[in-house]
Amino acid sequence: MSGPEAYSEEALLGSVLQDPSRALEVRNWLRAEDFADPWRREIYRVLVDNHLYAHPTVLASPPQQRTQVLGRLVVEDLHTRAGAEGWAGTADWQQVAAYITGLPASVPNTANAAQYGRVVAQSSLERTIGARGEFAERAVLAAVLARPQEGARLAHWLKAGDFQDPWLGQMYKALVEEKLYAHPAVTIRSSPAERQEVLARMLYEQLRHKAIDERWTVPDSAWPAVAQQIHALTTTQQVPHPEHAAQLGQRVLQTSIQQQVAQGSWRVENTLRVPGVPAAEMQINSMLATLQKLEDRWEQAMGRDGAVGAAMAPQNAPRPETAFTEDAVLSSLLRDPGQLEQVRHWLRAEDFTQPGRAQLFTALQDAVTSRGSIDPALVVWDAHRRGTAGHGSLAPEQIWAMYQEGRPGIAHGGGQRLVEASIVHHVRSATSAINTAVGDPTAAPGMVIGTARGHLQQASAQAARLTQATWAGARTGTGVR
Repeated sequence: MSGPEAYSEEALLGSVLQDPSRALEVRNWLRAEDFADPWRREIYRVLVDNHLYAHPTVLASPPQQRTQVLGRLVVEDLHTRAGAEGWAGTADWQQVAAYITGLPASVPNTANAAQYGRVVAQSSLERTIGARGEFAERAVLAAVLARPQEGARLAHWLKAGDFQDPWLGQMYKALVEEKLYAHPAVTIRSSPAERQEVLARMLYEQLRHKAIDERWTVPDSAWPAVAQQIHALTTTQQVPHPEHAAQLGQRVLQTSIQQQVAQGSWRVENTLRVPGVPAAEMQINSMLATLQKLEDRWEQAMGRDGAVGAAMAPQNAPRPETAFTEDAVLSSLLRDPGQLEQVRHWLRAEDFTQPGRAQLFTALQDAVTSRGSIDPALVVWDAHRRGTAGHGSLAPEQIWAMYQEGRPGIAHGGGQRLVEASIVHHVRSATSAINTAVGDPTAAPGMVIGTARGHLQQASAQAARLTQATWAGARTGTGVR
């Protein structure tokens, strides 16, 4: 191993050997298990975890001799442990002594000991959960096996369904959701190692029983691999800090939230394959309910109450024009003004993609509101009065041509198609923003949830208008023509 992590491990050990008081800066939050190199791990264990830095012989030595005395004590302690644990013959002790003696010489400033420790801790965390969190599920189980009481901190907000690996999900279900961690056979044990051993054995037995009761299709040849996987969680895959199980669980939940939001976004957009059917509104509302549950669980995981994080800004996606249908709707309304009563409660100016058409629809609404009727001549006069200065404004001649070409009775059907087009636009804008948030590795779960909720609420309001249009058509007997 080389690079910043190796340098920081050596520099931290050298700092403590140079100045034993530096151990006080890291002893409460850094452990031997955080070191990637096995020899440096053992050196830190005897030096800091076993409090050799505060040995009376070291404290009684003159300051200029403490490094030498401490280095000798470390070598002696390592040799004693190696003999007791059976690995004394695996090392050249002269090289070990020379390595420990040379560690202090490579440290430019012992005042950086805590910074070196933070690099070691961060590297340890990345090894524990993986660069992209791919080991987080395994780490959660290892933490609960090592420290069963952590199960109580996870039970209310982390679920087996959040695990991507189905076997790890079943292990979590048995350990935490079915409260195996709190079984009396585990809790009565006084030794942490004994509790871990008993809990691991009970987990394997529980999985075998569940497989029989629930008729899992697991061949007998697979069970030795399951036993080995559980054994690995208590040996080679142990986590340095099992008391941080909640933080590891947050990483698992974060991945689950991203996946559930992405899947929900796909289901919402998938409803657009059936135009004219108000399925989008039902799917959006279903996803909004899911988002509320995810928000509640995330807030519990973070140990706080309150709203989720800020949402990402709306996407300014281009909107396809529906000019032909818009002109048909407006010309029909000009020719047959009574249709406005059928559409005015659910058709909006924003459903028209061109500003001039939106202005004309607004003018028609205003005419009904102020005069109770629509006179095409007055509408044309109003257009002439306003002129063509506004961007996209329709000229009086264009409006008069619309009136002359209008077909009575088609405004409802055409308006419904405009609302459908609005829904498609808003839903796709929403799913685009959601997918952007989900795909952003820097987006916290709160931002993902907030973005999804904000955009979906807007899309839901649009989708609800299609339901209004459908009901209005059913009441009046007006169909899409």
